[in-house]
Amino acid sequence: MSLHIEMSPEAEAEMKRTVQRNRLSSIAIAVLCCFLGGLTLYLTVKLFEEQEPAALTQYTPPLEDLPPTKQPVTKQLQSRPASASSSVAPSVVVAAAAGPVAMAEVDVPTDSMDFGTGMELGVGFGTGGLGDGIGTGGTGLGTEQAGGSTLEGTFYDLKQTSSGAPTGMTPALCKKILGDFNAGGWNKSVLSKYYQAPTKLYSSCFYLPICKADEAPYAYKVEDKVKPSMWAAIYRGKVKAPKTGKFRFVGLGDDLLAVRFGNKTVFDFGYSSLVSGKKLSLIAANRAELKDDKGQKRQFYKYSTAGSAWNDELDGLCTGDVFEVKEGQTYPIELLISELPGGYFGFVLLIEDMDSPPTKKDSTGSPIFQLFRTNFAEPSAEELYKNMKVPGERRSNVPYDKDSLIWQSV
Repeated sequence: MSLHIEMSPEAEAEMKRTVQRNRLSSIAIAVLCCFLGGLTLYLTVKLFEEQEPAALTQYTPPLEDLPPTKQPVTKQLQSRPASASSSVAPSVVVAAAAGPVAMAEVDVPTDSMDFGTGMELGVGFGTGGLGDGIGTGGTGLGTEQAGGSTLEGTFYDLKQTSSGAPTGMTPALCKKILGDFNAGGWNKSVLSKYYQAPTKLYSSCFYLPICKADEAPYAYKVEDKVKPSMWAAIYRGKVKAPKTGKFRFVGLGDDLLAVRFGNKTVFDFGYSSLVSGKKLSLIAANRAELKDDKGQKRQFYKYSTAGSAWNDELDGLCTGDVFEVKEGQTYPIELLISELPGGYFGFVLLIEDMDSPPTKKDSTGSPIFQLFRTNFAEPSAEELYKNMKVPGERRSNVPYDKDSLIWQSV
């Protein structure tokens, strides 16, 4: 009686991959041996070509022709390719034939043959994927170092043209221009005529506690050219969904914070609205009118450490539209941050997993949401204030769930 063991689909797939790697390895070895054999043949012929004229001119007797002449050379030249090919042939046969037979014994042959693909795995992890794509940097307005799974930010000063000429900008006109920018699908050409900071910043999360509006020109290294009002910073990139499900952003911007995800504006809340241009701070009636794309009223969340300005003037953080994603798929994302009249400035962008509601709560009763982030960043209000150029007197420290999903930038 024989015992039949059926391999699982994963084992069979692994077996096929192993066989394929072994075949490729065998072919590579065969090609290398042919090359070495050819090189040996070439060097041997060249060596004896240099000695042959001396042997023929100095030793004319027929008896002297036996040791040094063509027969030994022919044997030597034939023996080396023969030995190389014979050493390769068993390797090819055994690797191809023994691979699938040995796979029934699970891991033993796989471990013994994987030495041939170790370099391939090392190169793969070293030059791409998580090793090169995921980091922890890029909090606040960002850093000048690209990479590390971040979004690229461009700073615009609407008070001057690209050549530095004044535009006569006002806060009201600035809101209209940014509203047109949103209505036009966030087309770069709308803002192309305005001054752009030469420095690009790269951010992995959008969390900046209350500070002075001067902080943005300092961060983009244009504090000597740009006054801290009527500017906008736009971050762009693509992110990979960490899981399948429904999500919505939760946050606020002082003055503006808007998010365009999957080519649709899904979040817009701050001291003013990017979409409508209405003032939302200190005007409860305007905030009460806010609805999502399904006609549902927006929800607001106050936090004990968010600061009186954000809690009292905005009713805290606000929700956005619900959107759906599929795990592993890539989606375009753009964020707009702007300060209009100047003074104080800041923003917070969190995200709610609608299929897995938050379990932690603030002392106010508000749920503590995940931080929207593209790498392992964990911003600290204390550290951010320590590194600010102009932190100001006001303070905020909105809590977030440190066990947040990562929307990797690709």
